[in-house]
Amino acid sequence: MISGALEGFTCIDVSGHVAGPYAGSLLGDLGCDVIKVELPNGGDSHRGRNPKYEGYGPSFRALNRNKKSVTLNLREEKACRILLELLESADIFLENFRPPTRKNLGLDYEELSKFNPNLIHCSISGYGQSGPYRDKPGFDTIGQALSGMMSLVTDLDDPKVAGISFVDHAAGIFAAHGIMAALLARAKTGRGQFIDVSLLQVSIAFIESHVADYLNGGEAVSRENFPKGRIYSLLDCDKKPFMVHLSGHNQAWEGLLKAAELDDVIGDPRFATRKHRTDRHEEVVEILREQFRKKPRSYWLPRLDAGGIPNAPINTIREVFDDPQIAHMGIPKQITHSKMGTSHLVGSPINLSDTPAKFFRAAPLLGEHTEEVLAKLGYDDDEIKALRTNGVI
Repeated sequence: MISGALEGFTCIDVSGHVAGPYAGSLLGDLGCDVIKVELPNGGDSHRGRNPKYEGYGPSFRALNRNKKSVTLNLREEKACRILLELLESADIFLENFRPPTRKNLGLDYEELSKFNPNLIHCSISGYGQSGPYRDKPGFDTIGQALSGMMSLVTDLDDPKVAGISFVDHAAGIFAAHGIMAALLARAKTGRGQFIDVSLLQVSIAFIESHVADYLNGGEAVSRENFPKGRIYSLLDCDKKPFMVHLSGHNQAWEGLLKAAELDDVIGDPRFATRKHRTDRHEEVVEILREQFRKKPRSYWLPRLDAGGIPNAPINTIREVFDDPQIAHMGIPKQITHSKMGTSHLVGSPINLSDTPAKFFRAAPLLGEHTEEVLAKLGYDDDEIKALRTNGVI
């Protein structure tokens, strides 16, 4: 039995920040040999995101698990030649250069495919490979803002970021999805291909079901109309928040009223149908909030469960890991680095029965595997020493 679904494949990951590294970690979870190429003297800028951890912060560990690290100063011609040597036998090239930067480094797919026609080249950019925004810098929040996504998660009169990098992580997922599709296609055609993933297109795709009404002649989804008639954000007597999400039929509505000890509202013609409840959503919220503020959510949530009403406390991050279902899932998991100790991570959400995602290795120290990887390319100790002396690695 193989130890991972992608065992035997090699990915050269020359990406930084979040989206590319997350895609690489997802491949690594499935057994792919992921070699992360970083600049000497600092490496991936995400290493230094929190100076408290001296280049080995928790978020970096999560985004770069199951990888090896090689340092190459790509400003040096010799380092670029070494990268090309790595790509010559690789299956996957993952990068997040802006298109002009990639071209200046001689790393365009058209050139790479000439000496490795099997190569699958995945580029993650802000806006894609062409168009008026092609050369602009792009970040998660910019994609959220431009695509309309941010308007769904913030008050436009007092805009604030959502506190999560939706787009970066979604782009990493889509990139890994595209790479695995390209591997399947290559098994049929014998050829690699270029994969273009942009933060902007991912942002729009991520909210496609929300904008479909608008695109097809209806009302655009907004923060105001999305929950109407079905989703209620509530507070208990201690101001602890929780959510209720109803299905469309009246049994769910009546079950909510029974759980809330509002039997007298059952049959009220003002709320007789889902359309009525949608049109009078604010009135419904006021009635529910007034009632649920009378007792603690430890009283209400079991009653909602008993009635089969979907509900959950709105947990803070501190509260999440006390939840029995989270604990049952084995989250968090542990991974240990020989020098840096144990890290507690969530890991992959993909549960395969025969080739499960695993922690094969902890996130690497900067350049931890440089000598190992160069030796496999045929460089001896003296050559490696000279490369280091000359600032190539």
